[in-house]
Amino acid sequence: MLTGLPTETASHSFIVSVQEALGNDLHALGIFLDLSKAYDVINHVILLDKLESYGVRGSADMWFKSYLTNRTQFVEISHTNKNNFTRDRFHSTTRVIKHGVPQGSILGPLLFLVYINDLPLNIKEVKLVLYADDTNILVAGKDEEDLQAKVSSVTKQLEVWLFNNDLIVKSIKPVAMTFHLCQSKPPYHRLFELKLKKFMHFYSFYSLEEYFQYNSNF
Repeated sequence: MLTGLPTETASHSFIVSVQEALGNDLHALGIFLDLSKAYDVINHVILLDKLESYGVRGSADMWFKSYLTNRTQFVEISHTNKNNFTRDRFHSTTRVIKHGVPQGSILGPLLFLVYINDLPLNIKEVKLVLYADDTNILVAGKDEEDLQAKVSSVTKQLEVWLFNNDLIVKSIKPVAMTFHLCQSKPPYHRLFELKLKKFMHFYSFYSLEEYFQYNSNF
């Protein structure tokens, strides 16, 4: 499991793992997830519980509670009247923020990483590379049947973790890609779909070209 790496390092680590799996004559499949509005939906209660489990207690715990709670926000819309060139402003009522971390702050990305740090502990027998709100999962099996079983197990584990952490995945972004050597026959039919409850679909492709062609439709 690798977290907090630069994009290039994270990508390189995942590619090396794919090459190692193929070099050991394993069937490999990558699952690529993007959490939806990740920084905006973090549950404060769950985050504070996780901070405490990592040893943040006493005055430090009280500081984080003060930092996260009792924040308010409102939406303001500005409108310029072209007839008399007056500028009007409209804003909503103020509401207390119960989810999310302040974006643009130094602590925001760190708190998000703390929030998802236990994901690798809940997904067994896979290689995980985490970068910000993107998660890459490599599943490998000795044959197609073994790989199918592991992929099914991974989707169930993901479903439980996402539900317990009050998170969702972007419905059109998740993609699964099978990897194979150029001279070998791909183990799956042209389109292999996995469903993770109602909010996720995975598609596998023969090549990066097919993936980019699929992605260009969104």
